[in-house]
Amino acid sequence: MKNPFEVNTPEGISAQDAYDLFVDVFTDFYQVPKIGHTFLNGSRGSGKSMMFRYMMPDCQKLIGNRPLKDLDYFALYIPIKLTDINYPELEKLRTNAVTYFNEHLLTSYIAIKCFNNLLEYSEEINQSHKEIEKFYNDYFLLYVQISGHDISKYEKSFSNGIECIHEIIKILNMMYHECNKYCKDIILERDGTIPYKKSLCTYIDFLYPILLELKKLPFMPPHKPIYLLIDDAGYLNKIQTEILNTWVSYRSSQDISLKISTQLDYKSYKTVTNKTIDTPHDYSQVDINSIYTSDKDNYYKRIDDIVQRRLKKYLGIEVSSDSFFPQYKKQAEEIEKIANHLKEVHYDPEKPYAGSDAARRYAASEFLKDLIRRRSTTNYSYAGFDNLVAISSGIVRHFLEPASKMFSEMIAQDNLTITHIPHTIQDDVIQEYSEDFLTNEFDKIRETIEDTNGVGKLSKADKLHNLISGLGGLFHAIFISDKSERIVFSVALTDIPDDELKEILHLAVQYGYLHQSSIRNKQGTGKCVLYVLSRTLAPYFKIEPKGFKGYQFMSSNALKISLIDPNKFIKLIAPNKDSTQDYGQLTIF
Repeated sequence: MKNPFEVNTPEGISAQDAYDLFVDVFTDFYQVPKIGHTFLNGSRGSGKSMMFRYMMPDCQKLIGNRPLKDLDYFALYIPIKLTDINYPELEKLRTNAVTYFNEHLLTSYIAIKCFNNLLEYSEEINQSHKEIEKFYNDYFLLYVQISGHDISKYEKSFSNGIECIHEIIKILNMMYHECNKYCKDIILERDGTIPYKKSLCTYIDFLYPILLELKKLPFMPPHKPIYLLIDDAGYLNKIQTEILNTWVSYRSSQDISLKISTQLDYKSYKTVTNKTIDTPHDYSQVDINSIYTSDKDNYYKRIDDIVQRRLKKYLGIEVSSDSFFPQYKKQAEEIEKIANHLKEVHYDPEKPYAGSDAARRYAASEFLKDLIRRRSTTNYSYAGFDNLVAISSGIVRHFLEPASKMFSEMIAQDNLTITHIPHTIQDDVIQEYSEDFLTNEFDKIRETIEDTNGVGKLSKADKLHNLISGLGGLFHAIFISDKSERIVFSVALTDIPDDELKEILHLAVQYGYLHQSSIRNKQGTGKCVLYVLSRTLAPYFKIEPKGFKGYQFMSSNALKISLIDPNKFIKLIAPNKDSTQDYGQLTIF
């Protein structure tokens, strides 16, 4: 039985599957498919690569059953992996030519990926055999020669168009590996005086003019742009990042648009000449986390659509998402009883909404407090589609991965017909997933965070873990208090954090534990930075993921205490267990 919630990399998804499963999010991110350079920022699993997959020509052809030449743009997918281009040798290279070598490697690497993309369209390529052969001999080889590569043995004719594309890839690979080998050799050479006599490519003198000529081939959409979908650009080293920014600064997007995705880890927005690229003059920017953190209704609809499409395609069933992921009915009924009681207690004929408002704010809190009194907090269930969507915290992968594990558990129990996931399985899986997010996943992060602290000092990873533990513990304490606003996931800083706190907060955002936004300050004279805890941690810290949410104003010095001593931070900021006083400034958003 096919698991409908299985998570695949975009490269592993067929065009038909991508077309069938893709939920149109471009109404939320309208800049992405439009002409122009665009940075698409979002945590791992937020859907960036799936957007790129849907933009590729084989998917776009399925929209209205169009030929390649009728597409609105021609997208070429360029995945950047840690081992593809960011060689450690390049960081060690001490020469004035290091920028040239990096640009050559980046340019030739992207060129290789571009022409590898074309191999998917053999029928159209072969139909343009003569034109492609002319492109090869008259234009491609010309720019190869200009770059400094000997072309005497490359001039030839081909039996078909695909054979010509293979030859282009072969030449580009040679140009790439010659430079890469030189970089390794010069590091091993003590005096570093080995002369470089091979080719050097740049974007503006090599890749850009070649792509302009490629646009003229018969199978390409006439007078339409080429999009270079550069995925995970955070893996580029700093020099390569500055080179890519320089390409953005050329403002050549009418013909060649760069669509650059990052996992909130882009190293710089400066060019090789130390100038900054700016939005909206040079590029547009989309932050998936910010959009879906602020627009939860729209995100809910997206996930609902994803579930419906997958259930229909792989299981052949049409059932509501709420029915497939039912809540724990007994718990829902008990919370409803508490809500009804709160409506009666807070009834005010002069304030008709007071009762329902109190029920919405306090019912879940009072239920958990009752479980705590009975020493039964493990019975607090996070099952139910609404809960699972909220816990995914705007990241599609945080919904699909646990849903996939739930479905696999059903298969393991020999269920031949699956029409829903029982609440017990839902809760077990999502509780484990939440815990793993701060344990197993954090162990991987700990290995990647560079640290120069001495022995006995807290590392950056330790401080990051303490920060998240402190905030989660604080929000749990508020949730089980008698405060007027109990569902809190955010802190608003009233001043500018110092470099140490700023760095740890940046790491928390980069790895998806916090989302960054902004709100009006208390005086109404400006804005202050807001940090929102990922709701994926709600089960771990025993917090209600849905409902009425507030935020806590706090000074940077107060928040910084959490880096060293999260328990002290919680005791300092959290409300007294038996107090009804509001500590700090809690505001509704």
